Amino acid sequence: MVSIIFHALGGIFSIVFIIGLGYILTKRGWFDEKSSKVLAHLVTGISLPLYMITNMTSNFTRDTLLAMAPELALPFLSIVLAYCIGRTTARFIHVKEGRRGVFTTNFFIANTMFIGLPVNLALFGDKSVPAVMLYYIVNTLMFWTLGVQNILKDTEEGLREAEQGTHTLAGALKKLCSPPLLGFATGILLVLLGVPLPKFLAAAFKYVGNMTTPLSLIFIGIEISHISLHTVQFDKDLCWSLLGRFCVCPVCVLALVPFFPVDPLAAKVFTLQAAMPAMTQMAIVAKTYGADAAYAATLSLVTVLAGILVIPAYMVIVSLVI
Repeated sequence: MVSIIFHALGGIFSIVFIIGLGYILTKRGWFDEKSSKVLAHLVTGISLPLYMITNMTSNFTRDTLLAMAPELALPFLSIVLAYCIGRTTARFIHVKEGRRGVFTTNFFIANTMFIGLPVNLALFGDKSVPAVMLYYIVNTLMFWTLGVQNILKDTEEGLREAEQGTHTLAGALKKLCSPPLLGFATGILLVLLGVPLPKFLAAAFKYVGNMTTPLSLIFIGIEISHISLHTVQFDKDLCWSLLGRFCVCPVCVLALVPFFPVDPLAAKVFTLQAAMPAMTQMAIVAKTYGADAAYAATLSLVTVLAGILVIPAYMVIVSLVI
């Protein structure tokens, strides 16, 4: 079990290394505020949409996607439940204005691919991949709709609209139609229609899409370099965020498992996926739209570091309890 845990934590160590690289290179003068903005726009506008398309078309077929559809209910409802708890908590503890969207999103969105996939592969093997991808679909869809919409409320424009009561359905829909969500929708449409990408285009999309994770992590390193790490305080906002990420979200899955006829392996995978660190793209979105990117980047780093202790604990729990 110890060797399996260390193998599973490889994703965590990789993330820490790349974030550290961004941090060190910024301190050496390689990156500045302009570089940070360029990376944010490059990821959200180009690499991430292409990553969505190649990920969906490479890992799914029309038959597998339709066959998995009935099992979407458990991850979907557990994420919605975690969202409701996060939003209620943000109001109850009076989270600082300008970071409530990031705080709430952290409650119900996890890093299901870069960390979640290797963790489940190490523990359960290839047989866990369908359940991993199922949770990934729901997690991604919820982030680029409900999550992004919450983060947008943290921006100056969002705060002004809330204060003036000028939110409109058309305006909300326009903001939701982000390039990553459109890329995700395009990928699902291509899979359902059975339309393959031309080989040269699939290769090009894959090359560019593969930049998404490293660029996102370097971006987090850049943002953290502007923060005095010794001044980072575990205030109520940060402590409750950690509680939401590592306790509330997986407990929501466990609470709903008895009500859904899911395979025991799927229940274990969903629980582990829900207990992963914060999604790295959260900081990218906050930067792109003008929310509190520093808070989002700090949250990403802290949850990744905390994951070194939390993930092994959940690996043991799901192996013994479910």
